[in-house]
Amino acid sequence: MTQTSKDEIRARIDDGPVVPMMVVIIGIGFLLNLVDGFDVVAMSVAAPSISEDWGITAAEKGWILSAALVGMSIGAAFLAPLADVFGRRLLVVAATALIGVSMIVTGFIPQSVLAMMAVRVVAGLGIGIIFANGAAIASEFSPDKYRNLAVTLVVMGYPFGAMIVGPIADYVIPIFGWEMLFVFGGIATLVLGVGIYFVLPESVMFLASRGKNPEKNLAEINETLAKLKRPPLESLALPKAQDAPPANVSSLLSGEYRTPTLVLWSIYFLGFLTLYFLLSWIPSLFVNAGFSMSQGIYALTLNNMGAVVGIVAIGLITTHTKLAKPIGIFFAGSAVLMIVLYQFRVEDLFMLNVSIFAIGLLLQGAFTAMYALAARVYPVEIRATGIGWAAGLGRTGAIVSPIVAGYLVGAEWSLFGLFLLFSAPLVVAAILVLYFKH
Repeated sequence: MTQTSKDEIRARIDDGPVVPMMVVIIGIGFLLNLVDGFDVVAMSVAAPSISEDWGITAAEKGWILSAALVGMSIGAAFLAPLADVFGRRLLVVAATALIGVSMIVTGFIPQSVLAMMAVRVVAGLGIGIIFANGAAIASEFSPDKYRNLAVTLVVMGYPFGAMIVGPIADYVIPIFGWEMLFVFGGIATLVLGVGIYFVLPESVMFLASRGKNPEKNLAEINETLAKLKRPPLESLALPKAQDAPPANVSSLLSGEYRTPTLVLWSIYFLGFLTLYFLLSWIPSLFVNAGFSMSQGIYALTLNNMGAVVGIVAIGLITTHTKLAKPIGIFFAGSAVLMIVLYQFRVEDLFMLNVSIFAIGLLLQGAFTAMYALAARVYPVEIRATGIGWAAGLGRTGAIVSPIVAGYLVGAEWSLFGLFLLFSAPLVVAAILVLYFKH
């Protein structure tokens, strides 16, 4: 499309205060990611109970933990980009329904590793869609000054959901069994999906980029702008095919987007590699190190509690400075802490928990801010595609790390040896992120 309509809409959103409707939209994005975090980490927390009930090996547990991540990669890379064609709202409502149903089915699965993996893949498809589109929605509905903060707050829902799993699981699993942890979560997710259907507006930037039904699109844009306390558009210019790159991976790998895309994919891969090692294996590694299951779940909860603090911190920092430098510092700091744990073999539970909290603060703070960075790299026409492919291909690291860790645990690697190994990707990520000037 011509730049006029996009510029007018962007200017209307940028040139004004944050209003209640924007807060509602950011809140919806936060809840969507909360569901994602709850689902993924619920499996990590439930994994020891499943192992005991089903008698599976550490390697089989690693495959189960990675199954949802396979779905997340596929969903982010191949399904999330559909939002650049059909709209953000339709995709996130469908994804929420998919996750809710899959979680309920997880609670009734027979004792079959393959069946469990299949259901977890389906759940991951929905999670992959939400990760890319939640960030895109936050970016498109926020004034420029607060855009980085808005995206990080939305993605913060993921570690927040992961954080609340521990206390909920401590109550639910001993009384109702691990199965009901997923059933209750699935029901809550479906209720959220109904609410989103009635409340979430379509992205005005997406509507302005569509070539069909300009009068209908203009009416819908102005209705949403009114809710955002912004003046209406008088007209909507028809888009021209040559004005915007097509929403496909070829656009990401051509011209000015090729190098930033490859660097983004690399950083996402490295970050996911370490992040999902921690999210998937902390409870089990604590048990293997001689601590109780409750202490392992508590450590995972602290890690995600640290993530919430770190995400808010880096979000606030980036309202006053560019993104790349704080992200690099946070990545490097988390790597240093993991190396320190290896070097000094910290076995005091209090100091170990403090370190795990700090690692969560730094690592997930940095990683969440990457979504804000990706949202700034790509224009609206390929934003969901760009974020989706970065998260999708990057999640190959998330798929690989729990499986690799499972085999290394089976080979009797210690908690501290694994910390050293998985600190290395963060060092490289800290260097690569400095490529960006955003």
